[in-house]
Amino acid sequence: MDKWTAKNGKMVINVLVNSLRGSMFLESYDASDSSTNSNKMFNLFEKTIFKVGPENVVQVVTDNASENKKAGDMLKGVFPNIYWTPCAAHCINLVFGDIFKLAPYSIVFAKAIKIHSYISQRPLLLNMMRRYTKQRNLVKSAKTRFATAILTLHSFYLQKQNL
Repeated sequence: MDKWTAKNGKMVINVLVNSLRGSMFLESYDASDSSTNSNKMFNLFEKTIFKVGPENVVQVVTDNASENKKAGDMLKGVFPNIYWTPCAAHCINLVFGDIFKLAPYSIVFAKAIKIHSYISQRPLLLNMMRRYTKQRNLVKSAKTRFATAILTLHSFYLQKQNL
């Protein structure tokens, strides 16, 4: 299950299933008009498990939101053979987020963003930077803001001599 907020403000929960055939999209829920507390998340887990068949489900993977953790505990009580697991990618993103709250990382990243902003707002300087870095960008976008921070700092490190 993957919960996210769309650009229009709607909260969407996508349900995917994995099998020997690979990953497959099962369905989406619009959860924007209600809160997603642990009971509602458990009901969603349970509904999905019965749709797929409890005998076919081994594991439910979600993000680390507290309501999902509680719903996972409730799941164990009803389906003792099914495991709830937090998403590894979400865990890593949270770790990176915590790292970038700490000095010196937060300070270094803030300085890198200031340098990038300074260069980007001055066309002559931007052109000069592009010439010396062989047209490489300093800011590397990624699917998550924490990965973007790491990729950007790595890009600065690689271009240190050229800058």
